[in-house]
Amino acid sequence: SAPIEGYRKTDAPAMIAGHFAELVAGAGGTKWKPRQPRVPKFVKNRSATMLSVKNGRVWIDTAQWPQIRPAVETHSGGLIVDRPAAAGPAPSLSSEEFATKDSELLACDVECRLAGIDGFYLELDIPGLDDLIGHEG
Repeated sequence: SAPIEGYRKTDAPAMIAGHFAELVAGAGGTKWKPRQPRVPKFVKNRSATMLSVKNGRVWIDTAQWPQIRPAVETHSGGLIVDRPAAAGPAPSLSSEEFATKDSELLACDVECRLAGIDGFYLELDIPGLDDLIGHEG
């Protein structure tokens, strides 16, 4: 078990960070290693809908769209809606404006997961992560 430590409001962040680094270095144990990302199977399906966002992509399982539409429309705050002309999900904003809504879509991804909805996935590119896990993106 790890010791419990406290700090004062007047302690400098650099001092706290330095002490934390010492604790981590002295703890030994197994070093954390990131795992390969878990990507839903529907992402590889040609019928999946892909919408571009800043540093990533939103994937929607078009086959599940009729069932997941109400939740996705609600949790995305109306950013993703049904467009008969698009034969399924589409952004309610211009491509440029939609691309800046990555934070809102991350919240939608979390809410959908919490609700057990598997047909929505936000894939974000994290600089340096592929090199760290040895993944070819």
